[in-house]
Amino acid sequence: MKTKYFTFAGFSGSGKTTLAVKIITLLSSRGYRVAALKHDGHSFEMDKEGKDTDRLKKAGAKAIAITSNSKYALIADCDQRKSFHELIELLPTDIDIVVGEGFKDEEIDKILVYRKGGKEITDIHDLNIIAYATDSNQLFSDKQNVLDINNEEEIADFIIDKYLK
Repeated sequence: MKTKYFTFAGFSGSGKTTLAVKIITLLSSRGYRVAALKHDGHSFEMDKEGKDTDRLKKAGAKAIAITSNSKYALIADCDQRKSFHELIELLPTDIDIVVGEGFKDEEIDKILVYRKGGKEITDIHDLNIIAYATDSNQLFSDKQNVLDINNEEEIADFIIDKYLK
């Protein structure tokens, strides 16, 4: 069975990460194996100054993998941003669903996240939008699958119905 996936998309400050954390918590508590992918518009750093992985990177390593009894990580240089689909290929194979955060410019299913007072949305004709998580129902009155951003149970049920049943 192919791993199911979608992303929470929206402008910075809309609540994408907060919502993703709540949904991952709910899905995990219901027994689903969940992975998360995050797009960062900046140049993130995972290595802590002076730690072994940081020292290996500064020595010239283009890729570093670290492992323990409970987790592993891979840090690798790249010439351009990895796509959502390229990142999925790096995940373990026993995942039920991948929850993305960001990736609004990619052609993948999206739940658009919008809060009142946020950056105004002028063009919401993305054919990949499957639902709207918002506290501004009137703005999306002509859309299907408008979900209450403050009701994570409703959003989790929508995701389960769409992808995991």
